[in-house]
Formats: sequence, C-alpha cells, structure tokens
Amino acid sequence: MQRYVPFGYQIQNGKAKIEPETAEFVREIFIIYLAGTSTYRIAKNFTQRGILNASHKPSWNHGSIGKILENQKYLGDEFYPPLIEQSIFEQVQSRRKQRVKDLGRAAQLNSFANQSVWSSLLVCGECGQPYRKYTEKGKPPKWRCKHYIYCNRVHCRNRFLSEEQLEQAFVRVINQVIGNPAYLNPDFKELPLTESIAERKLTVQINRLLAEPSCDAQEVKQLVFQRAAEQYRNIRIDDRAYQNEKTADALNGVGIQTACDLILLEKTIGKIVVQKHTGLEFYLKNGRSITIPIKEET
Repeated sequence: MQRYVPFGYQIQNGKAKIEPETAEFVREIFIIYLAGTSTYRIAKNFTQRGILNASHKPSWNHGSIGKILENQKYLGDEFYPPLIEQSIFEQVQSRRKQRVKDLGRAAQLNSFANQSVWSSLLVCGECGQPYRKYTEKGKPPKWRCKHYIYCNRVHCRNRFLSEEQLEQAFVRVINQVIGNPAYLNPDFKELPLTESIAERKLTVQINRLLAEPSCDAQEVKQLVFQRAAEQYRNIRIDDRAYQNEKTADALNGVGIQTACDLILLEKTIGKIVVQKHTGLEFYLKNGRSITIPIKEET
C-alpha cells in the first residue's frame, strides 16, 4: 500500500498523473544539481522563492532535495509515468556518490547507509519505529528498535533479532504462500477513510466559524484550502490489486525455498511488524498477513 504521492505527481480517478507545475520544479532540481548546485543551495533557493513542498509548506532542506534526487519513481513504472530521463537520473546518482567520496563521508558501521533491504521492511510493533542493524565489537550483529536507546536511556524493550532469525522466518512465510495459492486471491474490501489529527482540528475550526453569525468567509476559505492540502498529503493509493498481480508474477514458477532470497523478499513483502510476544507479522504487498512465532532470545 502506497501512502504518499511523490512530489510532481497527482492522483486522478485512481491513477497517477504528472502535475505540470510541481513536475517542473522536480526537473529543475535534477538539472541544476547536475550543473553543480548543491542540495543546500537548491533548498535555500526554493525556500526563498516560496515554492511549496510535498507538505504544501514553503520550507525546504537538503534532505528533502536529496530524497527527490534519489526517488526512482521518477523513472516511471506501471503506476507512475516517467518524469525524469534515465540518463539524467543515472548522472545524478553518479554525482551524489562522487560527492560522498570527495567529502569523505564513508558510511559508519551502524549508519543507515550501511543497512540492507530489511531496513525498509522492519517496524517495531511496540512504538512504531523502524528496526536498525547494530554491530558491537566482537559480537554478531543484531536488529533492534531504533528507539531501544532514546535520549540516553532504554526507551523501547521490544525483542532483538538476528539476521538468521529473519531469514528463516521469511523462508517459512514464502513457502506458506507458495503452498497455498489462496494468499494470492484476497478479497479486496474498500479501504476505510482515515482522518489525520490535523484534518480533525481544521474541521472543528471550520465548523466553529460557520456557526458564528458574523462568519469570515475568507478565513473559512483559507481553512478549507489547508484541510484539502492536508487530505492530499495523506492520501492513500489503493494499489493492492496491482501489488497482488506483481507478487503472483514474482512467484510464478518458484519452487519451495530452502534459503532466503533477498530479491524475492523485496518483490513480495511490503512490511514486517516485530511483535514483542508473538513474533513477526509479515505483510504481503497485497495486504495479506502471516505471523511467524519467534523464540525470544535472552
């Protein structure tokens, strides 16, 4: 399930389309970065010009620019139309790698750059934070909640996991799916509408103003626009049927697995929730879930 629409696109009738105005800003970012402008300068320039970001705020930083430069969806896929040419995208990635070398920013042992495909999948069932791989000198690496240590104290006591446990659990999951085709024939029920806290607050403000005898129409209009922007920012794209088809294609002709195939993992699993007492909840990309009990290590 995709939750956010990348900057430069919009959703119309359930399909992703290029949004002309913001798409031009995306192209500008790629072109001026290739011309030698740093992500810091691009962010400063966009902020000074009052260009609205994906959250509809005129505030940019080098991190948000960097995410746009590395977003492969701009190359296009079955859902998103191409926005950036392959050659330009590849040149940008080469320049970013070279910048890392030039600045001496080698990935630290426990840095995000030194993580793996599990990093984008593992989520803590206790606090909602991602899991990260940590290595201590002389000990095998362990996966633990990012907020295990937070503000210099133990914050989340969810379980630690070894890579072997993760791999074995995935093998069990994928073999269940291969042996039971029903997992690839889910009944797609309509997604419930969700409302963020910000949306609820704006709705309350709008209703309160409308109830006043001397209602300020301009203020109401501004709040309605803010709420629409918040709703758009939090839009969820129901791509379960598409993801189900992709999962089925990935498993077509695949036999029972005896070892962890990370490519197959990336193609079939959308999220893995680490539960402290029950184990690992694997969510297939089509939304179906399978729980694998994991023995807690001391």
